[in-house]
Amino acid sequence: MDLPEKKLTDFIKGSEKAKWIPVNNHNVNNFTEDEIKRITNNYSTPIGQGGFGQVYRGSLDDGTTVAVKKYICQNVKDGFAKELIVHCQINHKNVVRLLGYCSEDDALMIVTEYVPGGNLKDLLHGSDAPISLDARLCIAIECADALGYMHSSMYQPMIHGDIKPDNILLDNNLGAKLSDFGLSRLLSMHQSQYTKNVIGSRGYMDPEYLETGLLDPKSDVYSFGIVLLELITRAKASENGFGTRLKRNFTDALGKGKQEARKMFDNKIANERDIEILDEIGNLAAQCFTKDIMERPEMKEVLVSLHMLRRSLRSGKAQEKIGQHQSSGTQAITQKVDNHGSSIPRSSSNSSVTYKFSNLDIFNRKSRMSKSFGGSILEAVGITIFTLKELERITRGYSHCISKDHTGFVYKGCIKNQDVAVKRLLLFWDITFEKNGFVDTMSFAFKVRHKNIISLVGCCLEMERPLLVYEFPPSKSLHEVLHCYNGTLSLDLRLRIAIGSAEALAYLCSFQKFHGNVTSTCIMLDHDLLPKVDIICGPLISHSIGLKFDTILAYLDPVYLKTGCLTSKTDVYSFGIVLLELITRKQPRHSPLIEYIGACGDENGSWIAMVDAEIIVVEGNLLILEEMGKLAVQCFREDADERPEMVEVVRRLENLRYRLQDATALSCR
Repeated sequence: MDLPEKKLTDFIKGSEKAKWIPVNNHNVNNFTEDEIKRITNNYSTPIGQGGFGQVYRGSLDDGTTVAVKKYICQNVKDGFAKELIVHCQINHKNVVRLLGYCSEDDALMIVTEYVPGGNLKDLLHGSDAPISLDARLCIAIECADALGYMHSSMYQPMIHGDIKPDNILLDNNLGAKLSDFGLSRLLSMHQSQYTKNVIGSRGYMDPEYLETGLLDPKSDVYSFGIVLLELITRAKASENGFGTRLKRNFTDALGKGKQEARKMFDNKIANERDIEILDEIGNLAAQCFTKDIMERPEMKEVLVSLHMLRRSLRSGKAQEKIGQHQSSGTQAITQKVDNHGSSIPRSSSNSSVTYKFSNLDIFNRKSRMSKSFGGSILEAVGITIFTLKELERITRGYSHCISKDHTGFVYKGCIKNQDVAVKRLLLFWDITFEKNGFVDTMSFAFKVRHKNIISLVGCCLEMERPLLVYEFPPSKSLHEVLHCYNGTLSLDLRLRIAIGSAEALAYLCSFQKFHGNVTSTCIMLDHDLLPKVDIICGPLISHSIGLKFDTILAYLDPVYLKTGCLTSKTDVYSFGIVLLELITRKQPRHSPLIEYIGACGDENGSWIAMVDAEIIVVEGNLLILEEMGKLAVQCFREDADERPEMVEVVRRLENLRYRLQDATALSCR
């Protein structure tokens, strides 16, 4: 029996009820109390307890071993319902799977998969069992993967709210699974959320959350940083549940220099071979729990850094330092650390964010990286392979950052009096991206010649994530023009931008290549506001590869989000969102724009109040705008088969522009 949504939401009191509607339930079963008694053999095998009550081991009819969490206090229906609604929406390999529940009077229980290896707290602090650095990194990576998924890859983002070793369960192979969603909260994508009921675990609670009640994913990042520090020190975050002694001691030690910080590492893993890896993990932990919430990295950035560190560990070779999100408080700390690499600024802002690159080349890493990315093949195609030193000279030490977004940072450079752009990627596709896929991607991007597509010049392959060099992009992105400036944009100009962008995407589709990351940020505009699409940061991949990569949720096709299958209709969906931006001048991430227009799109003019007022001054524009709105709605239909092809989108937009020009000509007579 599936989870009955109405009964659960009835448990929730007050005005919050409408916010707690489950999107899906992943086949969660509704058990009776008698069934639970049979499953647990009348609660005969307790395996844990907490403030909520007791946990028992049981067995389903098919032999599956389960854990049954039984609430002692039965007047907690509100919290019970919220925990279930949050948990039932998560489907991730590193989250304990919810199997069912019981909601009978005086019998509130939750049934989950049984994870046999205990929790991380017992492993770290309740035993002397040896734990390799590789195993500790794997645990951290799996937890970060789950949190990154919860924060930015779910249909409705959420925060865990209680990340600590007690809530990280381990299987027999030390595989990690997050558990206990009693303090988890669903997040609004449109506004900041606060709570007066500030609850958490001392030693792990974000001080910003403690002081203000702000619900933010960065609170999970803070708690994760404390757990990461526990993993490498094997020391408790707090004593007897009070204070933040571990964090304070490590921060003080780091401020005195890395030699002092190294004294805190678990001596069973602090060997000479791995000490620099531990340094970087410690720095990453400090970035996570820095007090300024804006200076903390996103969880997906943490995940990428951990993956790189594990690869460095397994290769046994010195790798580049991980990018550091330095606040003013940690800047002084890192300045005292003895780094001998060159620095590439990630931003021209005051956040003092830098990447550190190791100059150690005793393992011939440059040659190895070039080979792993198919450097010789790319050179044969005609792509220029730059060295790091050449790019430092070309960009004058990365002194001029011209743009930044969720994909990376772009710096202005000059080659033989010709301006170029050098892009440092924040996320490089997938950790397991194959060499052939990268070679095909770069080769195609280099060969593309289209008036509305930015051309690739070359790349640098000496880093784990290649640096890309391409023609200097036009003046500003469409996002900047729409949302950061107040200049007037005529309807004809908006149609011209839409047509040029759509033509670029249709051109890619003709080669069975899809962008996969279409946003107003990747559409660049020159001084005449003619569009050029950046296909390099997509990344541009063939539909047969089907890799997932980071993008802004508001633009992301829900079909792709569920299946991971990239098709031409994925770009059509995203383009529909961009088309809405063009006619409304509103950001889809910060308004109910998509939902409202999607619901009203088939009604004549019912959504016209959402349209940018400056283009409704001419009566004839209304019919054109109505057709553009209907086209946008068709582009982001939930059923991908009902969306038009990109060539059809181009044709319809061109017809609309012809109609607008004819109407304008008639009005001038």
